Amino acid sequence: MLHPAFPAKAPGVLISADEYVAVNLRLWWRAPATRRNHWLLGVALVLLAASVVAQLLGRAPDGSFAWSSPVLLAVGLAYGAARPLLVMRLLRRTYLGSAAMQVPIDYELTEAALCGHSKLGHFEVPWTSLRRAVWVRPSWLLLYPAEAACYYLDLRCLPAATTPAAVAALLTEHRVPQAEA
Repeated sequence: MLHPAFPAKAPGVLISADEYVAVNLRLWWRAPATRRNHWLLGVALVLLAASVVAQLLGRAPDGSFAWSSPVLLAVGLAYGAARPLLVMRLLRRTYLGSAAMQVPIDYELTEAALCGHSKLGHFEVPWTSLRRAVWVRPSWLLLYPAEAACYYLDLRCLPAATTPAAVAALLTEHRVPQAEA
């Protein structure tokens, strides 16, 4: 089926370090492993807090006060507060360590494939080869040819005739699984 919006060109797409951190931090927050970790940390902190309160009120089973509980509670709270900052730091370091992330790519979306040109080379990925697509609204579409790597398509660089809905329809037509982040 021919779509009037395609082929569409998105010239000079380049994700900045701040955008890279923001996009990937959003993905990290929504990852099942991150959520599971936060729940486990939350339960552990609640139990430690209950233990500290019981000890302070003198209701500990043996009537003693263990200094390890408030220390562990403080460490857990510090870890919970610092973890997103550590992830942001690691994401920024990953971006700065990747020369490929800092090179603009000229994308072309055709009926059959995602094509890209940069000073590092050329690629053409048939839509059917994509494992998934993740919409990070309002500006980014991440296209995954492999589980561990993706192309960052800036939707703001597409021509006005090529709406996100048209891109979504093209992905649906080629049975590319789509998700929101």
